[in-house]
Amino acid sequence: MVQSKKDLFGAVFAEFLATALFIWIGCGAAISSNTWHSGNSTPEVGSVVGIAIAFGFGISVLAYGIGHVSGGHINPAVTFSFLIRGEMSLASAIMYMLAQFFGAFIGALFLYASVVGLTTGCEGNSVDTIDDGANERLCASSCTLDADSGLFMDCGPPFGLGTNVVSGAIGQGSAFIAELIGTFVLVFTVLMAAVHPSNGSGPNAAPIAIGWSVMLAHLVLVPLTGCGINQIGRAH
Repeated sequence: MVQSKKDLFGAVFAEFLATALFIWIGCGAAISSNTWHSGNSTPEVGSVVGIAIAFGFGISVLAYGIGHVSGGHINPAVTFSFLIRGEMSLASAIMYMLAQFFGAFIGALFLYASVVGLTTGCEGNSVDTIDDGANERLCASSCTLDADSGLFMDCGPPFGLGTNVVSGAIGQGSAFIAELIGTFVLVFTVLMAAVHPSNGSGPNAAPIAIGWSVMLAHLVLVPLTGCGINQIGRAH
């Protein structure tokens, strides 16, 4: 638990910075992997694996980087679990969550600045004039197809900056259960690997286990829901 105001502000800034970087890394991988594969519908296996690795390894790297400062939550569900366990005060938890929210927002802004040019060739073109399947998928996912002219118009951020979409193959109830289990896997791993006093591996090994849990959740959930186990991070 953070004790002094100086420590608290340092921890809050660490959560802000790490969440911003996490969004840039993970959602950036989602955009780039979908941009360059040739399919037009369901993400290919390689894309799903790449996204899962980026989110899993990204959280491990960042948790190692700020773990000694803030505990490396980088997720409001983790912060909430620490609050419930009495590991931190309500005020600290609120500040952590606000930092994560604004960090996700800033990370999304920097990501948008990095990929905004991807949709340049979409505006004003039709499906017939798009040069390949990958670009057609990009335009269809990022722009509105005008019914009268058949042209892509009003293009937004590429692939919505990696925001979540529930697959039409499953219902909302199934999506909720899948996300609930995925979030439980993450929080359970954090509490058992990083917090539980009987864990013999020590806190230095915790980010590895946490990263693997995030990666596994993404492998399962990306094709189904896009994987929203980081509630603020994927709602930018």
